[in-house]
Amino acid sequence: MTTTVTDRLNSLLRGELSATETYQQALAKLGNTKGAPELRRVHAEHREAANTLRKHIHEHGGEPHRNSGAWGAFAKLVEGTATLLGAEATLKALKEGEEHGIKDYEAALREKTCPDDCKTLIASSLLPQTRAHVPVLERLMVGLVERITPHEARQHLASDPSALLVCAYDSQEKCRQNHLEGSISLDEFKSRAGALAKDREIIFYCA
Repeated sequence: MTTTVTDRLNSLLRGELSATETYQQALAKLGNTKGAPELRRVHAEHREAANTLRKHIHEHGGEPHRNSGAWGAFAKLVEGTATLLGAEATLKALKEGEEHGIKDYEAALREKTCPDDCKTLIASSLLPQTRAHVPVLERLMVGLVERITPHEARQHLASDPSALLVCAYDSQEKCRQNHLEGSISLDEFKSRAGALAKDREIIFYCA
């Protein structure tokens, strides 16, 4: 099946619609953090990018899609990780979504059938804006997460017997290699998360 100009533009539009939805979900979880204003700005930029693509699709004689696209998986990831792991995992998921969007825009620029005016819009505005979101999220990942030293972690665990120590590796092999006495794996934590008290202190560690 031949991919038309409006097909490609609609694919990019669906990505921006999903990005907008994903940031809405993230803000619902992280709306009270000090990085919320920056997240709202990025959310607004994705919304404006979607409006720009809608206009461009109309100019090429197409009908803009209303449904979201490739970011949908990241939206589900954000919804889940925001509940389970908090700010850092949510921001990491957002970053992965932005990187996915960058690849989509770069792929569009490589397509020979993509008109010059579309490539100009992508290269001059949409792609640089998406790239600029990544360092914003990286800064927030550093600033929003409370980091403590190993000594402080030991103090927390000693003073609060209910505190939970979690080895924050997805790989079971890495968890075994870096296991600390009394810790549980990330998979075990996820399976128990729904039953944990909301005020329980949880300490994630990695080597």
